[in-house]
Amino acid sequence: MAPRKRIRRNADLPTNLYANKVNGVTYYRYKRPDTGTWHQMGSIKPEAVASARQLNSILQTPDDLVAKVMGKPDNSVNNLIQRYEDEYLDAQALAGSTRQNAGYRLARFKTDLGDRDVNEFDTRVVADYLDKNFTRDSYVKHRQTLTDLFRFAQTKGLYPSDQPNPVTITYAKGDHDKDRQRMTLEQFKAIHAIAPDWMQIAMELALVTLQSRLEVISMRFSDYDEDTGELRVVRQKVEKHEHAYLLIRSPHLAKIVSRARQSGVVSPFLVHRAPVRRKPAKGRHHWTQIMPNNFTELFREYRDKTDVFDDIPRKNRPTFHEIRSLGSWLYKKQGFDNENYIQPLMAHADEKMTQEYQKGHERAWVHVNAELDINTILPEHLEKYSI
Repeated sequence: MAPRKRIRRNADLPTNLYANKVNGVTYYRYKRPDTGTWHQMGSIKPEAVASARQLNSILQTPDDLVAKVMGKPDNSVNNLIQRYEDEYLDAQALAGSTRQNAGYRLARFKTDLGDRDVNEFDTRVVADYLDKNFTRDSYVKHRQTLTDLFRFAQTKGLYPSDQPNPVTITYAKGDHDKDRQRMTLEQFKAIHAIAPDWMQIAMELALVTLQSRLEVISMRFSDYDEDTGELRVVRQKVEKHEHAYLLIRSPHLAKIVSRARQSGVVSPFLVHRAPVRRKPAKGRHHWTQIMPNNFTELFREYRDKTDVFDDIPRKNRPTFHEIRSLGSWLYKKQGFDNENYIQPLMAHADEKMTQEYQKGHERAWVHVNAELDINTILPEHLEKYSI
């Protein structure tokens, strides 16, 4: 026989928490799932709910197959994530890389939290999980996904709508500056000197076209028109915006493309290599294609083989993405203006973002005048100090 449904006054409460009105005042009590004993939780609902969720996380065992057969609804995080992906995430017009990254974070939640009941989560539980497992950018991204996940849960009745989203109250940690250092031209040259041909080509493409890792390793020979010297690029992260579709014309691309053709490896991609082993990978269209995460790891290896970063902690060393920032600064140094040249090339919607990329490469000295006549202020010192 299926478990009896909770009465209306208890419907929005976590499992094992019950409400009882006495003389017009609602009191709450908790029934331990392991012993069946009752414990008074006072008359303040938020405190009672928070305590009940914390106790459930300690005392309740995960839902099992027997409970499901007996009719108990699946209110696990696993089920929530599955519904979130099927009913919401897949319907969004997300770029491939954005959808993939969201999938990585959701998979992590499944591993860490999948068997737990959604109603067990309050701000304390969520904050403890985020603080113990993530830092800096990783913390921000996982918190953002978790916020959206619980917002979806509330709209589907899987989490009480009269309770605040347990993630939004947690510390956002979004006000820190990145510790990663900008890449200098000297550092670029040092890495370029020891890198293999295919990595050199990737670095040169990033420097000239100001495109990021994903766009660089996705460039195909068919995207380049030898007659016009133009390269077609779609900025995948902002693909839905008009400024994401670029037709880049450069007199310097011809030599780079020609060198890529001389690799001795037949490939549709400008940046390619012959791997030691041909391993299938999700999203790989050709065996010579280099996948994003693998490319990042290889770039770090070549970067760290130089001696120019020995005095910089590994976590603070510039990544491949910093080549885009360096290129933007070099364009500016050569006299190209942000609004009409660099900003469109970087597919930025406004100049503020372009300027953000250019910050940190060189101290900017602001020319000002200081023409206060101190002689009129301290005339009594004129003779003494010969001012």
